[in-house]
Amino acid sequence: MLREELQNRLSSSFTVSYPDFPSITVLPRSITIHQEMGKHDIVEIRYRTLTSGIYKGIKTGVPVKISWKNVKASGTFWGYTTTVSFPTKYQQYDEVKVMCVGASYPLKDGGYKIWNNKTASEIAIDIAKKTKLKPMVTSHPTRFTQQSLNGKSYWEKLNELAEQIGYGIQVSGTELHFHPIDKMIDQFMTTIPIMAFKDPLTSPSNSFNSPTLDAFEPKIGDYIEGGQYNRTTNTVSGVDPITGKLISEKTSPNKVGKSLRKNTKDPLFVSNKTTTVVNSAAMARSLSGAASHLGRLTIPATGIGQGDPRIAPWRTIEVRGVGSHGDGFWIIKKVQHYLHADGRYQVEFSCLADGVGQNKASAFRPAGADAIPYKNIANDMVTNPQGRPKSTKLSAKSPLVSQGSAGYKVSPRRWKGN
Repeated sequence: MLREELQNRLSSSFTVSYPDFPSITVLPRSITIHQEMGKHDIVEIRYRTLTSGIYKGIKTGVPVKISWKNVKASGTFWGYTTTVSFPTKYQQYDEVKVMCVGASYPLKDGGYKIWNNKTASEIAIDIAKKTKLKPMVTSHPTRFTQQSLNGKSYWEKLNELAEQIGYGIQVSGTELHFHPIDKMIDQFMTTIPIMAFKDPLTSPSNSFNSPTLDAFEPKIGDYIEGGQYNRTTNTVSGVDPITGKLISEKTSPNKVGKSLRKNTKDPLFVSNKTTTVVNSAAMARSLSGAASHLGRLTIPATGIGQGDPRIAPWRTIEVRGVGSHGDGFWIIKKVQHYLHADGRYQVEFSCLADGVGQNKASAFRPAGADAIPYKNIANDMVTNPQGRPKSTKLSAKSPLVSQGSAGYKVSPRRWKGN
């Protein structure tokens, strides 16, 4: 029987394929996958050797697909190659390193565009369709008079909008997720990996079936600086353009949304958002709440453990066996997956929580991780009635005349969620 708290240290495998170059079947020596909240997925593929003809064909923008798995779950990366490098050092073999960016790569494009009388959600859907990503977007009531793309990329604009309204943004596979913090967390809670720490007097490397957690260090405090957002009471003020009356709204991170843990404390300091311009009480309330939502998950921790494809930004893990200060749900902020051809798979991650103590269950959140996954149908229908992509394919199927004709501009083939 499979135990969620244990895992074979040599049970993983992976494959790397290039649709434009099906003849490349050699298995890389290792791959490293970097993922972080609000950032592009980055992959580093290391080969021991490749022929000169192959590496000359792998130019910027060549589609790549990576599949990896362990005994519990599987993951897939769709992206594009960006650079090929050749490290020279004293070792027994030559090495070729291929760098890749995820399917969010087209969002680096920009230009000039103005959206009039649009919500941030409507703008996100427009950008997703333009870059052939599947929009998984939750609507937001705040409607902006005008939003401009001038001087920014699509990716920068999406992050700016998400920060303004207190949303989370992430490209997962070929899906563009743009949701409130709670919905972003809830939709990925259908299956939760358990990171368990066992007997500290025994090295976890002494047996193949070992605990899934090797090290974990939380920082517990009421006000911890160093993150992108601070846990403060947020005040947004303005003047009503018609009546001339002062508008002021104040919210607290532990008074908005659904708490992850049962024990959360009041913030210590007040932050006045002087750069936020509002002209109505409704907008002031919305943008003040947005800043408080972004300051909820501010208790950080770092960990090292056995690899699992389910460990990704905005997804939940459950830590067990480290004590009352660390046991419970944590939301992944950043993770590096290290996979080797011999079956080794390790992750190093940073995670966040909004408090300590027991998990706080709700309609879409279990009290603890369950070995049996489930499908959150209600959440899927609210987020996107059309459902998730049934398959991911290349948007153009123009044949390559020669290997040298590959590339982002020469052969505009893009990953598309259908």
